[in-house]
Amino acid sequence: MGGPALLALHAGKHPQSRLPDLRDEVVDLLEASEARYSRYRPNSIVSQINRRAGSGEFTEVDAETMALLELADQLWQVSGGLFDITSGPLNRAWDFRLSGGADPAHIEQALPTVGWDRVEWQDRCFRLPDLGMEIDLGGLAKEYAVDCAIKYLRAAGITSGVVELAGDVGAIGSHPDGTPWRIGIQSPTEPASLCTVQLVDTAIATSGNYARRIEYQGKQYGHLMNPKTGWPVEGPTSVSVIDSHCLTAGAVATVACLSQIEDAKNWLEHAGLPWLMVSDSHEVAGPIAERMTAPH
Repeated sequence: MGGPALLALHAGKHPQSRLPDLRDEVVDLLEASEARYSRYRPNSIVSQINRRAGSGEFTEVDAETMALLELADQLWQVSGGLFDITSGPLNRAWDFRLSGGADPAHIEQALPTVGWDRVEWQDRCFRLPDLGMEIDLGGLAKEYAVDCAIKYLRAAGITSGVVELAGDVGAIGSHPDGTPWRIGIQSPTEPASLCTVQLVDTAIATSGNYARRIEYQGKQYGHLMNPKTGWPVEGPTSVSVIDSHCLTAGAVATVACLSQIEDAKNWLEHAGLPWLMVSDSHEVAGPIAERMTAPH
C-alpha cells in the first residue's frame, strides 16, 4: 500500500504463543486487501475495471467493493467534485515518482478522461465508458484495511493493540500499562513528530500533501490533484482527524486537504471530529492543536 506497517499486540488473557499466529493472520488479511484494491496489482478488481475502460464491458463487483465505490460517490458529491477517484490520468502531466516531472501540456489531453460523474452503473456492475479512464482507491483502501484489521483482532479477543499503515492508525483499548496509546503526528517540515495524541479504542488518519513533491517553473507542487483544473491543489499541507473508524477519519482528512484553507476549516468544523491542520505557511490549527502534547 505504499508505506510501512506496524502491528503491536498485547496477549492479555491469551497465551503468548497465540500472538505469532494472529500476526500472520492479520498480515494475510492486509495482503489480500492490497491484492484486491491496488492499481499496481494486475489481478486486482481495480486493474480489471481499468483494463476494460472504453470497451463497453461492465465489471461485476462484490458488496465490499460496492460499498467503497458508493463512499467514493458520496465524497465526490460533498466535496463538490474535488474528491474524484478517476483523477489518475492527470499523472500524465504530473509524475510524482522519484524520476518524474511536470508537463502541464498534457493536462488538456488528460482532463477528458477524468470525471466520476461519467462512470456507468448497472446494479452491482460498473464500467468506465472511455478509453484512458481509470480509478484509484488509494485514498480509501488503506484506512479501510486498518478498520478491517482492528475488527478482526477484536473478534479474536485482543483487547490492547495498535495497527498502523503508513501513518493511519487504529487503536484497540489502552496500552498494556493502562494509559492511552500515544501516537505521533508526523511533522510536514521535520523528520520527527509534530506532536502526540492519546488514543483509546479509536483511530487517527492523516492526509498530507508534502511527502511527494515536484518543482515546476521554480514552484513546489504536492501530489494531490484538482480534478477540475488538472493542476495540483494549493490547500493545507497536512490534516489529521480522529474518529472511531479510520476510514471515516481518512475521508474527512482527505477532502480537507483537497480544499482551500478556509473551505477546509469550514469542512472540518462541520464534520464535528477532532482535527489538526497544518497550513502551507506551517501554521497549526484545530481542536487537537489546542490540547496537543510535545512529542516523545
